[in-house]
Amino acid sequence: MRHGRTFWKVYVHGVLMLLVIAVSVGLVGWAFGRAPKWRNYPERLATYLSARAADLDHPEIIERDLKRENELLGVEATIYRLDGTLVATNIDPPIPALKPQDAARLHTEPIHAPREHLFAMPIREGGKPVAYLVLRGLPFAHQLSRMAMMLVVVALALAAGSFPLARTITKPLDALTAAARRLGSGDLSTRTGLKRKDEVGELATAFDEMADRLQKLVQGEKELLANVSHELRTPLARIRVALELASEGDAEKARAYLGDIATDLGELERLVEDVLSVARLDLMQGKGGAPPLRLERVPSQTILEASAERFRSARPERKLEVLLGTGLPDVQADPSMLRRVVDNLLDNAAKYSEIDKPVALNATAAEGKVVVEIRDEGIGIEEKDLPNLFRPFFRTERSRSRKAGGVGLGLALAKRIVEAHGGTIAVESAPGKGTTVRFEVPAAA
Repeated sequence: MRHGRTFWKVYVHGVLMLLVIAVSVGLVGWAFGRAPKWRNYPERLATYLSARAADLDHPEIIERDLKRENELLGVEATIYRLDGTLVATNIDPPIPALKPQDAARLHTEPIHAPREHLFAMPIREGGKPVAYLVLRGLPFAHQLSRMAMMLVVVALALAAGSFPLARTITKPLDALTAAARRLGSGDLSTRTGLKRKDEVGELATAFDEMADRLQKLVQGEKELLANVSHELRTPLARIRVALELASEGDAEKARAYLGDIATDLGELERLVEDVLSVARLDLMQGKGGAPPLRLERVPSQTILEASAERFRSARPERKLEVLLGTGLPDVQADPSMLRRVVDNLLDNAAKYSEIDKPVALNATAAEGKVVVEIRDEGIGIEEKDLPNLFRPFFRTERSRSRKAGGVGLGLALAKRIVEAHGGTIAVESAPGKGTTVRFEVPAAA
């Protein structure tokens, strides 16, 4: 599988950092004087053997010590008498003996042959040379080779261990990239499917939430177009029929249908106005700007009383129970928009309840808010439909069966207006027991 730049950057960076650490440890060890002690190793070994010169008559003891030095430090050593007789060695074949003239020099100074990595040191007894030690290879070089091998092994192990770490970091990023490309190409059902508890998981969750919102937005636009087309078709068809009948020349029929045409045009006008209002409120709030409201300080009681009066005039046959608490505060609101909320809720209460059932309008002041409640004793709403009530053009099956079902924009518009005023709205309902809609808006400062 091909890995991207981020993978290799993380991977190589981790490996390099580990190598730098390893090299730094070696350099620090060198700087603190661990290496110099190997430089006088031949002298130290010769001094040790001089202290044990009496054991030269027991070669097996000396040879055992030399073999231990070879095993631990990789040093090749051979001991000769001054006359060239072999005493002990830790390698086979032994290091060749010195020439007589070179052996004679050992009385005054050690011998060092750098090209052959050879050292020759006298072994003294009573201050006089009795034998000499020949060394080949330095422990320091052996230590360096061992350290280098160790560093190579550690580097390979760390490189192998860093690979899955880098893959763990970049694999979810690859999945996010692929999901973003699929979403950008139009597949709105794309989700990352990543369930992690780290920053990448938070990013994946945010991406999935964004995809959910985008899918709902596009679906909502499609539903909006379909619903508006459907709602426009019926009144337009009725107007067309009325005009065709009027065009036949029958003045009596033409006058009879003028009222129907006016009603249909009013319905179209309300539909268009509601759709535009919902769109404006959604657009402005989505952009984070100020909602399209004309705010002014107005007594909340005035708005409620005006809506109650309108309801009684439009439906004189319905009983409206109004209970307004004392001392209702003023609100900073758009009076026409806020009154539109109350009017829509009262109309819904009348539409979905029997003519002999009362409709109640109550309002109270509570903690710097005005709480308004509209209650009816009508058909009620199924629990499964409650979450969708504020969706544009949504109507329950029970409301669709009634002639006064409307187009499903009343509650959607009411919710957006209330929220534009900084308030909240909620619905409580049960089938056959009626519906209560309650909304709150802040009181004016």
